Amino acid sequence: MQSDQKNLTNFSELQNPSIEASLKELGITNPTPVQSRAIPSILQGGDHIVEAQTGSGKTLAFVLPILIQLLRSDSTRGTQCLIVSPTRELATQISSVVTKITTEIVPAVIIGGERQEKQVKQLRKDARLVIGTPGRILDLIQQRVIILRKCSSFVLDEADEMLSMGFIEEVRSILSRLPASRQGLFFSATITPRVLSLASSFLKSPKTIEIEKKPESAPDIAHLFYRVDGALTAKADALAQYLDTHKPYSTIVFCNTKSDTELVEILLRKRGFAPRRINSDLSQKERDRTMADFRSGECRLLIATDVAARGIDISDVELVVNYSVHDTVETYVHRTGRTGRAGKSGTALSLVGPQDFTTFHGLSKSLSGQLEEITSLDS
Repeated sequence: MQSDQKNLTNFSELQNPSIEASLKELGITNPTPVQSRAIPSILQGGDHIVEAQTGSGKTLAFVLPILIQLLRSDSTRGTQCLIVSPTRELATQISSVVTKITTEIVPAVIIGGERQEKQVKQLRKDARLVIGTPGRILDLIQQRVIILRKCSSFVLDEADEMLSMGFIEEVRSILSRLPASRQGLFFSATITPRVLSLASSFLKSPKTIEIEKKPESAPDIAHLFYRVDGALTAKADALAQYLDTHKPYSTIVFCNTKSDTELVEILLRKRGFAPRRINSDLSQKERDRTMADFRSGECRLLIATDVAARGIDISDVELVVNYSVHDTVETYVHRTGRTGRAGKSGTALSLVGPQDFTTFHGLSKSLSGQLEEITSLDS
């Protein structure tokens, strides 16, 4: 069902001069299509499912109505809004958007990789708006540090990624603890059957807002694979040879496990490279520092797990390496989509050992015609 609420044409219609002034300072003058349709509809009330592609302005589409509702509220105690994000990076980004718009509400950022004591202090200071990742939020709910009795709204951001990353049980547990009467918002780049199934459990007659996706030209990516033998260091040797020959400006090497990222870092350092790894064992501060160095070019070789790389927007990666072959096409597409952006060409290289044969065979059938085998790393 589509909302019949009039679309937002100008931020002055929000009748909040302070927010309008903050948006102007940020250079935000006109609502994007998702903001134009979603903001007035959310303010009207009711549950919503909003589908809009990445980069469409989704974050402001839910942050602005939430802030307006919180600033109108007479109550300043207890958690009144909960925003659940699939990654620590995305939760931090949402918090940054909030603090740029208003100084009257200080969001409590509840994420793994940070000291709980610090987050508990944040909640005691101002718990009205909680932004975080499923595991840590659920942990503090179970400890009765986060109390949801007064929570009048929640947002599930990047709902499709949340489910694809395996957070379904945590999300269900969190949402089941919310009051019966509250506004629920699902935001997602794609509304999958799994998202709709979850929505049917926790949303009441939701209004659906779908923003037409802009046609995108196919990215210019060379999809290559190279077969290696079963020796322990075969993939590291092959990767080192490829890097030495082609000298890409920036490279992300994807591994399936945290232990693999550590091993690959050691093996590449022994071969004269200066890689940095990013996985969920690192603190948020360490991950932020590593990503800042990668974006600036100070670090040019990054080794990552899929979970650590989710929600990170890196626009200029020359080479993506599948050091560990993953068994889903979605993960392959997500990994390789880090290169060939903004009209630039890129390369995706998969290293295939005997242990990867079955997995890679299934993947290559699904990606028929895209993968090209190379027999030499020097050309």
